[in-house]
Amino acid sequence: MDNKPKDPNKKRKLLLHYQLGMILHVNFGIHVLLLLIVNFFVGGITYGLSSRFYPVISLESIEAFIMAIVLFTLIEVFIKGLMVRYLYTYVLMSFGVMFYLSNLLAFWLVDLTIVQVSFLYDSANIFIFTFIFMMIRILFTKYVRGSKWIQGGISHGI
Repeated sequence: MDNKPKDPNKKRKLLLHYQLGMILHVNFGIHVLLLLIVNFFVGGITYGLSSRFYPVISLESIEAFIMAIVLFTLIEVFIKGLMVRYLYTYVLMSFGVMFYLSNLLAFWLVDLTIVQVSFLYDSANIFIFTFIFMMIRILFTKYVRGSKWIQGGISHGI
């Protein structure tokens, strides 16, 4: 049985996706785990900040929060995987706007799916929450991608 990859440029493409910030780790399983952990931290911080200053989301229980973050992460991985696979050129041309829209869609689907999670008052709150979530997550993902103890010595330029 031949274990060579079918695409000889696969490793180079994977490293390019890593360098562009589309993935957190070159190992997909570790990437999803890191993304889930980051999303838990960022979701908690975003919820805490928004509930303190301007409430935009309502969570009825900690279980609803956990389900929402897990579902959001799974939807995000699926949508972004499709986008990177089939809309790669447009993703690069949009400078991340397509990722904002995909996260917006993912949060909207979470809002529709989990009854205990709802964006309060008006529909603009989902835009606000998603924007704050993504800004805070940039800081966390920058740290994860720059940490040699997490990345296992992967050399990259941050």
